[in-house]
Amino acid sequence: MFIYFLQYLDKTLLNYAAVMGIRENLTDSQYSNLGTIFYVGYIASEPITTYLMQRFPLGKYLGINVTLWGVVVACHAACHTYAPLMVIRVLLGVFEACVAPSLVLITGMWWKKPEQQRRTGLWYMQIGVAQIIGAAISYGFQHVNSTRLENWQILFLFMVRAFVAAMFYNLLSQLLIDFVHQGLLTVVVGIATTFLLPDNPMGARFLTRGEKVLAIEHVRQNKTGVENKKFKWDQVRELLFNDRYTWPVFFITLLAMIDNGAVSNFSSIIIKTFGFSNERTTIIQMPSGAVSIIATIFATYAASWSDERALFMGIITIPSVLGAGLLLGLDQKLKVGRLFGVYLLNSCPAMLPVVYAWSGANTAGYTKRAMRNAIILIAFCIGNIIGPQMFKIHDAPGYSPANIALIVTMSAVVVMSVALRQLVVWDNKKREAEVVPEHLDMIEDREFMDLTDVQNREFRYAK
Repeated sequence: MFIYFLQYLDKTLLNYAAVMGIRENLTDSQYSNLGTIFYVGYIASEPITTYLMQRFPLGKYLGINVTLWGVVVACHAACHTYAPLMVIRVLLGVFEACVAPSLVLITGMWWKKPEQQRRTGLWYMQIGVAQIIGAAISYGFQHVNSTRLENWQILFLFMVRAFVAAMFYNLLSQLLIDFVHQGLLTVVVGIATTFLLPDNPMGARFLTRGEKVLAIEHVRQNKTGVENKKFKWDQVRELLFNDRYTWPVFFITLLAMIDNGAVSNFSSIIIKTFGFSNERTTIIQMPSGAVSIIATIFATYAASWSDERALFMGIITIPSVLGAGLLLGLDQKLKVGRLFGVYLLNSCPAMLPVVYAWSGANTAGYTKRAMRNAIILIAFCIGNIIGPQMFKIHDAPGYSPANIALIVTMSAVVVMSVALRQLVVWDNKKREAEVVPEHLDMIEDREFMDLTDVQNREFRYAK
């Protein structure tokens, strides 16, 4: 949960820095490109990092990447112009690329399918927590006066300084507090992750041998296995060419994340067009985090309770369609209504943990599961690349073309989610009608043989 909190906070500090002066060094297109280039680094490294995640101990690989991205975040403060900022944003995308797929795999190792949905929601809702805390930190640093550093530079260097000091003062030595005060909180978390996060249930030092066996047995009914260090190209081929769910899920994610790209990089700029000051623009963004938290909790817990994942991908997107409609249809003078439109846009990104949980529940075979996560993250990146580019300076302050595009893409997500659910129903009915050969019933521990969902005809897909 803390890793995902830091990931979202670190990558969206640019959004808060936009109203703190960093845009004075950039043109509008250059600022948009900074939002885009992060996901270029992310998407370029995703297949590679997915391969490395399977080859190396997962907890340690994740910890090393967290440490490296912490160093990169601190380096933002040294960049005053466009070119070095572009390089730094690419590197940030490269090192953050492993986070979401790692957490999805870890969640799948430890919990059953209904539990995965809720656990995924718990770490994903840290996006909303990061939005609230990020806005509060940005608001505070806008009132800091320094002759040596710009406010936005201080934001990157001293990220969550007071927050960390308050939480950990009695737990950490003064030396470590001084270290964190230099903006390296993420580095500390990365080092802790490397040494403390188990690579799998059998590697958990806090469990006895009997408890490790119980942890493995707990996920037997998933029929998705736990971990396999051999990279299987046949599972990759099956995913790309023989799995009928791959590309529908890809495009559902891509279209939904266009909204996420808009929210992550342009929400502060949209709100500022309403005529608010920089300080008020920042503090007014805090309810966006609350909307994100509420939407995530609702989507993940309701999907788990009802066992209807695909359906809730569409349901949680509907409020954002309404939000884009408010921004499009309301007059500029109606600030409150338009502000609620911005808030509602934060509902659609809450469908991503449902997609993660759908993927974890419906993908068997360790290589296939890891690569499906990579494909979902590639779609995530493409959507986030498109999102910031839709907001053109000549369309301000209404940004009507961008809002129309958001309405169309999110409406398509709703329709495709319903279609995905129906496809699952049809496949399960077909499998129920099949006769499983008797010799397969004699094979013990098939659940841990690293069979894919296509190969194992006893596998049933979750809606």
